Amino acid sequence: MQDPENILTSTPDTDFARKAFNIRRFLLLMQDSFSSIEQCKQPVIAAVHNACMGAGVDLLCACDIRYASKDAFFSIKEVDVGLASDIGTLQRMPKIVGNEGLVRELAYTARHFSAQEALQFGFVTRVLDSRELMLGLDCHS
Repeated sequence: MQDPENILTSTPDTDFARKAFNIRRFLLLMQDSFSSIEQCKQPVIAAVHNACMGAGVDLLCACDIRYASKDAFFSIKEVDVGLASDIGTLQRMPKIVGNEGLVRELAYTARHFSAQEALQFGFVTRVLDSRELMLGLDCHS
């Protein structure tokens, strides 16, 4: 197999089919990276503060538990740059939130949704007041 760092390398004379084949191989490699998180035998906990977009949302979807600080916001951003969200969000998120229509809306519009909204529809399991509280760094609360 070609070196992962060079999968997308092509020259002007590389034919379209070979470019498409290499892109597919690259995406499968990326998907496998995120799937390994989902298949981990130990619980995987994600903690998010501030912006979480695109591949960050893909990563969260592969985790078992998702915490967010109240300043966190999320977006399935790929549509804004002309890409399909194909690293796992479209497959995993409907199972997490139980609402395919909502996931489609988020994917088609790339709109931001807050930590509180993510909690309401079940994407995150808990929202904490600050990053420090979320990470257990604030021992006084």
